[in-house]
Amino acid sequence: MVFVSGTAAEAKKVIVRNVKPAPPSPRPPPPPAWDQAEEIGNGGYVPSGPEANGEGSPIALVEATATVWALAGSRSWTGCSSVAHEASNQLFGYHEDVNNYRENHHWAIQARECPNVPEVLAMAARSELLRRFDLPEGLDETTDLSTIETGVLDSRAQAQAWIDAALVEQARRRDNRGLGLEYWRGRALLSTGDLVGARKALLRSLARASVEGWKLRRLLALTELYAGNLDAALDLAKRAFIDAPEADRVPSYFVLALVLDRAGDQAGARRRMQTALDRDEGSQLRSLESAMPLHERLYTRAYAKTVRSEASGALRLWNAYLARPEPEDPERRLAERHQTALRPLPGNLGGPAHANEGAAASGGP
Repeated sequence: MVFVSGTAAEAKKVIVRNVKPAPPSPRPPPPPAWDQAEEIGNGGYVPSGPEANGEGSPIALVEATATVWALAGSRSWTGCSSVAHEASNQLFGYHEDVNNYRENHHWAIQARECPNVPEVLAMAARSELLRRFDLPEGLDETTDLSTIETGVLDSRAQAQAWIDAALVEQARRRDNRGLGLEYWRGRALLSTGDLVGARKALLRSLARASVEGWKLRRLLALTELYAGNLDAALDLAKRAFIDAPEADRVPSYFVLALVLDRAGDQAGARRRMQTALDRDEGSQLRSLESAMPLHERLYTRAYAKTVRSEASGALRLWNAYLARPEPEDPERRLAERHQTALRPLPGNLGGPAHANEGAAASGGP
Protein backbone atom coordinates (compact mmCIF):
# COMPACT_ATOMS: atom_id res chain seq x y z
CA MET A 1 0.00 0.00 0.00
CA VAL A 2 1.16 3.52 -0.82
CA PHE A 3 0.50 6.34 1.59
CA VAL A 4 0.38 9.91 0.39
CA SER A 5 1.05 12.51 2.96
CA GLY A 6 -1.32 15.36 3.39
CA THR A 7 1.36 17.86 2.49
CA ALA A 8 1.97 16.27 -0.93
CA ALA A 9 -1.75 16.10 -1.66
CA GLU A 10 -2.10 19.76 -0.89
CA ALA A 11 0.73 20.55 -3.29
CA LYS A 12 -1.11 18.86 -6.17
CA LYS A 13 -4.19 21.02 -5.85
CA VAL A 14 -4.86 23.47 -8.76
CA ILE A 15 -5.29 26.99 -7.65
CA VAL A 16 -8.05 28.79 -9.60
CA ARG A 17 -7.75 32.52 -9.74
CA ASN A 18 -10.52 34.92 -10.58
CA VAL A 19 -10.07 36.59 -14.06
CA LYS A 20 -11.62 39.90 -14.91
CA PRO A 21 -14.25 39.64 -17.68
CA ALA A 22 -13.34 41.12 -21.11
CA PRO A 23 -14.77 44.56 -21.76
CA PRO A 24 -17.75 44.57 -24.13
CA SER A 25 -16.99 45.36 -27.80
CA PRO A 26 -17.94 48.84 -28.87
CA ARG A 27 -21.27 49.20 -30.56
CA PRO A 28 -21.19 49.95 -34.31
CA PRO A 29 -21.82 53.54 -35.27
CA PRO A 30 -25.38 54.39 -36.13
CA PRO A 31 -26.31 54.51 -39.83
CA PRO A 32 -25.77 57.87 -41.49
CA ALA A 33 -28.56 60.29 -41.72
CA TRP A 34 -30.40 60.42 -45.02
CA ASP A 35 -28.95 63.81 -45.88
CA GLN A 36 -25.41 62.33 -45.62
CA ALA A 37 -26.06 59.23 -47.72
CA GLU A 38 -25.26 60.85 -51.06
CA GLU A 39 -21.90 62.06 -49.73
CA ILE A 40 -20.61 58.66 -48.65
CA GLY A 41 -22.43 56.36 -51.06
CA ASN A 42 -21.35 54.55 -54.20
CA GLY A 43 -19.28 57.02 -56.21
CA GLY A 44 -20.96 59.95 -54.51
CA TYR A 45 -24.41 58.88 -55.70
CA VAL A 46 -27.08 56.83 -53.98
CA PRO A 47 -30.42 56.34 -55.73
CA SER A 48 -33.29 57.90 -53.88
CA GLY A 49 -35.46 55.45 -51.98
CA PRO A 50 -39.14 55.59 -51.12
CA GLU A 51 -38.32 57.49 -47.92
CA ALA A 52 -37.12 60.48 -49.89
CA ASN A 53 -40.48 61.42 -51.31
CA GLY A 54 -42.72 59.74 -48.80
CA GLU A 55 -44.31 57.42 -51.32
CA GLY A 56 -44.77 53.75 -50.68
CA SER A 57 -43.86 52.52 -54.19
CA PRO A 58 -40.14 51.94 -54.82
CA ILE A 59 -38.33 53.97 -57.47
CA ALA A 60 -36.51 52.15 -60.30
CA LEU A 61 -32.79 51.90 -59.59
CA VAL A 62 -29.97 52.46 -62.05
CA GLU A 63 -29.20 49.70 -64.55
CA ALA A 64 -27.21 46.83 -63.06
CA THR A 65 -23.60 46.37 -64.07
CA ALA A 66 -22.51 43.40 -66.19
CA THR A 67 -22.58 40.06 -64.40
CA VAL A 68 -22.17 36.57 -65.75
CA TRP A 69 -25.93 36.33 -66.09
CA ALA A 70 -26.12 39.63 -67.94
CA LEU A 71 -23.38 38.40 -70.25
CA ALA A 72 -25.25 35.19 -70.87
CA GLY A 73 -28.49 36.83 -71.96
CA SER A 74 -31.58 34.67 -71.85
CA ARG A 75 -29.76 31.33 -71.69
CA SER A 76 -27.70 29.97 -68.81
CA TRP A 77 -24.11 31.12 -68.55
CA THR A 78 -22.75 27.63 -69.20
CA GLY A 79 -24.81 27.18 -72.36
CA CYS A 80 -23.91 30.55 -73.89
CA SER A 81 -20.26 30.16 -72.94
CA SER A 82 -20.15 26.86 -74.80
CA VAL A 83 -21.84 28.36 -77.86
CA ALA A 84 -19.43 31.32 -77.77
CA HIS A 85 -16.48 28.91 -77.79
CA GLU A 86 -17.96 27.07 -80.77
CA ALA A 87 -18.50 30.35 -82.62
CA SER A 88 -14.92 31.49 -81.96
CA ASN A 89 -13.57 28.28 -83.46
CA GLN A 90 -15.60 28.72 -86.64
CA LEU A 91 -15.47 32.48 -87.03
CA PHE A 92 -11.94 32.74 -88.37
CA GLY A 93 -10.86 30.58 -91.25
CA TYR A 94 -9.40 30.87 -94.71
CA HIS A 95 -12.33 29.37 -96.55
CA GLU A 96 -15.66 31.14 -96.71
CA ASP A 97 -17.83 28.49 -98.29
CA VAL A 98 -21.46 29.26 -98.99
CA ASN A 99 -24.07 27.29 -97.09
CA ASN A 100 -27.55 25.97 -97.75
CA TYR A 101 -29.07 27.62 -94.69
CA ARG A 102 -32.62 28.83 -94.73
CA GLU A 103 -33.85 31.95 -93.00
CA ASN A 104 -34.15 30.41 -89.52
CA HIS A 105 -30.76 28.70 -89.52
CA HIS A 106 -28.70 27.34 -86.63
CA TRP A 107 -26.76 30.51 -85.85
CA ALA A 108 -29.85 32.67 -86.15
CA ILE A 109 -31.41 30.57 -83.37
CA GLN A 110 -28.24 30.84 -81.27
CA ALA A 111 -28.21 34.63 -81.74
CA ARG A 112 -31.76 34.84 -80.38
CA GLU A 113 -30.98 32.62 -77.39
CA CYS A 114 -27.64 34.34 -76.59
CA PRO A 115 -28.24 37.92 -77.75
CA ASN A 116 -25.42 39.37 -75.61
CA VAL A 117 -22.53 37.26 -76.90
CA PRO A 118 -20.52 39.10 -79.59
CA GLU A 119 -18.96 35.94 -81.03
CA VAL A 120 -22.37 34.35 -81.56
CA LEU A 121 -23.76 37.49 -83.19
CA ALA A 122 -20.71 37.73 -85.46
CA MET A 123 -21.06 34.08 -86.46
CA ALA A 124 -24.76 34.59 -87.17
CA ALA A 125 -23.92 37.53 -89.46
CA ARG A 126 -21.21 35.51 -91.20
CA SER A 127 -23.55 32.58 -91.82
CA GLU A 128 -26.28 34.90 -93.07
CA LEU A 129 -23.95 36.61 -95.55
CA LEU A 130 -22.79 33.25 -96.94
CA ARG A 131 -26.28 31.91 -97.60
CA ARG A 132 -26.84 30.71 -101.15
CA PHE A 133 -29.17 32.67 -103.39
CA ASP A 134 -28.67 30.71 -106.59
CA LEU A 135 -29.57 32.14 -109.95
CA PRO A 136 -32.25 30.12 -111.77
CA GLU A 137 -31.13 27.72 -114.46
CA GLY A 138 -31.47 28.90 -118.04
CA LEU A 139 -32.23 32.50 -117.11
CA ASP A 140 -32.35 35.17 -119.80
CA GLU A 141 -33.53 38.75 -120.15
CA THR A 142 -37.15 37.74 -119.47
CA THR A 143 -36.47 35.98 -116.14
CA ASP A 144 -37.95 37.66 -113.08
CA LEU A 145 -35.24 38.05 -110.42
CA SER A 146 -37.25 40.16 -107.97
CA THR A 147 -37.62 37.29 -105.48
CA ILE A 148 -33.85 36.86 -105.27
CA GLU A 149 -33.35 40.62 -104.93
CA THR A 150 -35.85 40.84 -102.07
CA GLY A 151 -34.35 37.83 -100.32
CA VAL A 152 -30.84 39.24 -100.54
CA LEU A 153 -31.89 42.66 -99.22
CA ASP A 154 -33.72 41.12 -96.25
CA SER A 155 -30.78 38.85 -95.52
CA ARG A 156 -28.29 41.73 -95.60
CA ALA A 157 -30.48 43.85 -93.33
CA GLN A 158 -30.61 41.03 -90.77
CA ALA A 159 -26.85 40.52 -90.94
CA GLN A 160 -26.19 44.21 -90.35
CA ALA A 161 -28.57 44.20 -87.38
CA TRP A 162 -26.52 41.41 -85.78
CA ILE A 163 -23.30 43.29 -86.55
CA ASP A 164 -24.65 46.44 -84.88
CA ALA A 165 -25.75 44.44 -81.83
CA ALA A 166 -22.33 42.80 -81.54
CA LEU A 167 -20.57 46.17 -81.68
CA VAL A 168 -22.88 47.60 -79.00
CA GLU A 169 -22.22 44.60 -76.75
CA GLN A 170 -18.47 44.87 -77.27
CA ALA A 171 -18.59 48.54 -76.32
CA ARG A 172 -20.61 47.72 -73.19
CA ARG A 173 -18.06 45.10 -72.16
CA ARG A 174 -15.11 47.26 -73.23
CA ASP A 175 -14.10 44.32 -75.39
CA ASN A 176 -11.49 45.37 -77.95
CA ARG A 177 -11.17 42.04 -79.73
CA GLY A 178 -11.33 42.14 -83.50
CA LEU A 179 -14.15 39.88 -84.67
CA GLY A 180 -14.06 41.05 -88.28
CA LEU A 181 -17.41 42.82 -87.94
CA GLU A 182 -16.50 45.71 -90.26
CA TYR A 183 -15.31 43.23 -92.88
CA TRP A 184 -18.68 41.51 -92.85
CA ARG A 185 -20.46 44.86 -92.87
CA GLY A 186 -18.47 45.86 -95.95
CA ARG A 187 -19.37 42.58 -97.60
CA ALA A 188 -23.05 43.15 -96.88
CA LEU A 189 -22.98 46.71 -98.22
CA LEU A 190 -21.06 45.70 -101.35
CA SER A 191 -23.62 43.03 -102.20
CA THR A 192 -26.40 45.63 -102.06
CA GLY A 193 -24.54 48.10 -104.27
CA ASP A 194 -23.62 50.61 -101.53
CA LEU A 195 -20.08 51.20 -102.76
CA VAL A 196 -19.37 54.22 -100.55
CA GLY A 197 -20.44 52.44 -97.38
CA ALA A 198 -18.62 49.27 -98.38
CA ARG A 199 -15.37 51.15 -98.99
CA LYS A 200 -15.54 52.87 -95.59
CA ALA A 201 -16.28 49.64 -93.72
CA LEU A 202 -13.53 47.69 -95.49
CA LEU A 203 -10.97 50.43 -94.90
CA ARG A 204 -11.87 50.49 -91.19
CA SER A 205 -11.36 46.75 -91.04
CA LEU A 206 -8.06 47.06 -92.91
CA ALA A 207 -6.84 49.67 -90.41
CA ARG A 208 -7.73 47.42 -87.47
CA ALA A 209 -6.15 44.34 -89.11
CA SER A 210 -8.95 42.16 -87.76
CA VAL A 211 -9.15 40.08 -90.95
CA GLU A 212 -6.49 38.80 -93.33
CA GLY A 213 -5.32 41.57 -95.62
CA TRP A 214 -5.78 39.65 -98.86
CA LYS A 215 -9.47 39.06 -98.11
CA LEU A 216 -10.03 42.75 -97.51
CA ARG A 217 -8.09 43.80 -100.60
CA ARG A 218 -10.07 41.40 -102.77
CA LEU A 219 -13.33 43.05 -101.78
CA LEU A 220 -11.78 46.51 -101.99
CA ALA A 221 -10.61 45.67 -105.52
CA LEU A 222 -14.18 44.75 -106.48
CA THR A 223 -15.48 47.92 -104.82
CA GLU A 224 -13.08 50.12 -106.79
CA LEU A 225 -13.78 48.15 -109.97
CA TYR A 226 -17.53 48.71 -109.69
CA ALA A 227 -16.91 52.38 -108.90
CA GLY A 228 -14.84 52.77 -112.08
CA ASN A 229 -11.45 53.26 -110.38
CA LEU A 230 -9.49 50.80 -112.51
CA ASP A 231 -6.00 51.81 -111.36
CA ALA A 232 -6.86 51.36 -107.70
CA ALA A 233 -8.70 48.12 -108.44
CA LEU A 234 -5.71 46.73 -110.34
CA ASP A 235 -3.26 47.57 -107.54
CA LEU A 236 -5.51 45.99 -104.91
CA ALA A 237 -6.20 42.88 -107.00
CA LYS A 238 -2.49 42.29 -107.65
CA ARG A 239 -1.63 42.73 -103.97
CA ALA A 240 -4.42 40.35 -102.93
CA PHE A 241 -3.17 37.80 -105.46
CA ILE A 242 0.42 37.99 -104.18
CA ASP A 243 -0.45 37.92 -100.48
CA ALA A 244 -3.03 35.14 -100.56
CA PRO A 245 -1.78 31.70 -99.51
CA GLU A 246 -2.04 28.87 -101.99
CA ALA A 247 -5.03 27.40 -100.14
CA ASP A 248 -7.01 30.62 -100.61
CA ARG A 249 -5.71 31.93 -103.94
CA VAL A 250 -8.54 30.85 -106.25
CA PRO A 251 -10.82 33.80 -105.31
CA SER A 252 -7.88 36.13 -106.00
CA TYR A 253 -7.60 34.61 -109.49
CA PHE A 254 -11.27 35.41 -110.10
CA VAL A 255 -10.94 39.00 -108.89
CA LEU A 256 -7.80 39.66 -110.90
CA ALA A 257 -9.43 38.20 -114.02
CA LEU A 258 -12.46 40.49 -113.67
CA VAL A 259 -10.24 43.55 -113.17
CA LEU A 260 -8.01 42.70 -116.15
CA ASP A 261 -11.09 42.11 -118.30
CA ARG A 262 -12.35 45.64 -117.74
CA ALA A 263 -8.85 47.09 -117.96
CA GLY A 264 -8.55 45.76 -121.53
CA ASP A 265 -6.10 42.88 -120.99
CA GLN A 266 -8.31 40.23 -122.55
CA ALA A 267 -5.58 37.59 -122.85
CA GLY A 268 -4.49 37.95 -119.23
CA ALA A 269 -8.09 38.00 -118.02
CA ARG A 270 -9.04 34.83 -119.91
CA ARG A 271 -5.92 33.01 -118.74
CA ARG A 272 -6.55 33.76 -115.07
CA MET A 273 -10.27 33.06 -115.32
CA GLN A 274 -9.55 29.69 -116.92
CA THR A 275 -7.04 28.86 -114.18
CA ALA A 276 -9.55 29.77 -111.49
CA LEU A 277 -12.31 27.73 -113.10
CA ASP A 278 -10.03 24.71 -113.44
CA ARG A 279 -9.04 24.86 -109.76
CA ASP A 280 -12.46 25.69 -108.37
CA GLU A 281 -15.07 23.06 -107.67
CA GLY A 282 -17.82 25.66 -107.71
CA SER A 283 -17.90 26.73 -104.08
CA GLN A 284 -15.34 29.54 -104.20
CA LEU A 285 -16.96 31.32 -107.13
CA ARG A 286 -20.31 31.10 -105.34
CA SER A 287 -18.72 32.51 -102.20
CA LEU A 288 -17.30 35.44 -104.14
CA GLU A 289 -20.63 36.02 -105.86
CA SER A 290 -22.33 36.34 -102.47
CA ALA A 291 -20.44 39.64 -102.06
CA MET A 292 -21.50 41.00 -105.47
CA PRO A 293 -24.55 42.98 -106.53
CA LEU A 294 -26.98 40.98 -108.63
CA HIS A 295 -26.07 42.51 -112.00
CA GLU A 296 -22.37 41.90 -111.33
CA ARG A 297 -23.16 38.28 -110.56
CA LEU A 298 -24.72 38.04 -114.01
CA TYR A 299 -21.61 39.59 -115.58
CA THR A 300 -19.28 37.20 -113.74
CA ARG A 301 -21.31 34.14 -114.70
CA ALA A 302 -21.58 35.26 -118.31
CA TYR A 303 -17.85 35.89 -118.55
CA ALA A 304 -17.04 32.52 -116.97
CA LYS A 305 -19.21 30.73 -119.54
CA THR A 306 -17.63 32.82 -122.29
CA VAL A 307 -14.16 31.67 -121.24
CA ARG A 308 -15.40 28.09 -121.19
CA SER A 309 -16.84 28.54 -124.69
CA GLU A 310 -20.35 27.70 -123.50
CA ALA A 311 -21.89 30.00 -126.07
CA SER A 312 -25.56 29.26 -125.53
CA GLY A 313 -25.55 29.85 -121.77
CA ALA A 314 -23.20 32.81 -122.07
CA LEU A 315 -25.42 34.56 -124.63
CA ARG A 316 -28.47 34.20 -122.38
CA LEU A 317 -26.57 35.60 -119.41
CA TRP A 318 -25.21 38.53 -121.44
CA ASN A 319 -28.75 39.32 -122.54
CA ALA A 320 -29.91 39.18 -118.92
CA TYR A 321 -27.07 41.49 -117.87
CA LEU A 322 -27.79 44.02 -120.60
CA ALA A 323 -31.48 44.02 -119.63
CA ARG A 324 -30.61 45.29 -116.15
CA PRO A 325 -30.76 49.05 -115.45
CA GLU A 326 -27.56 49.20 -113.34
CA PRO A 327 -24.71 48.79 -115.91
CA GLU A 328 -23.08 52.00 -117.13
CA ASP A 329 -22.24 52.65 -120.78
CA PRO A 330 -18.62 51.38 -120.61
CA GLU A 331 -19.74 48.10 -119.05
CA ARG A 332 -22.52 47.75 -121.61
CA ARG A 333 -20.12 48.19 -124.52
CA LEU A 334 -17.74 45.62 -123.05
CA ALA A 335 -20.58 43.14 -122.54
CA GLU A 336 -21.75 43.69 -126.10
CA ARG A 337 -18.24 42.96 -127.40
CA HIS A 338 -18.17 39.69 -125.46
CA GLN A 339 -21.62 38.91 -126.78
CA THR A 340 -20.62 39.63 -130.38
CA ALA A 341 -17.52 37.45 -130.09
CA LEU A 342 -19.73 34.48 -129.20
CA ARG A 343 -21.90 34.75 -132.30
CA PRO A 344 -20.70 32.59 -135.20
CA LEU A 345 -19.15 34.34 -138.17
CA PRO A 346 -20.71 33.99 -141.64
CA GLY A 347 -19.55 30.85 -143.41
CA ASN A 348 -17.38 31.04 -146.52
CA LEU A 349 -18.30 27.64 -147.93
CA GLY A 350 -21.65 28.64 -149.35
CA GLY A 351 -23.86 27.52 -146.45
CA PRO A 352 -25.36 29.62 -143.64
CA ALA A 353 -23.29 29.93 -140.47
CA HIS A 354 -26.38 30.02 -138.27
CA ALA A 355 -30.12 29.66 -138.58
CA ASN A 356 -31.94 32.15 -140.84
CA GLU A 357 -28.69 33.56 -142.23
CA GLY A 358 -29.66 32.63 -145.79
CA ALA A 359 -33.18 34.02 -145.41
CA ALA A 360 -31.84 37.28 -144.01
CA ALA A 361 -29.35 37.64 -146.86
CA SER A 362 -32.02 37.06 -149.51
CA GLY A 363 -34.45 39.46 -147.89
CA GLY A 364 -36.90 36.68 -147.04
CA PRO A 365 -39.09 36.67 -143.94
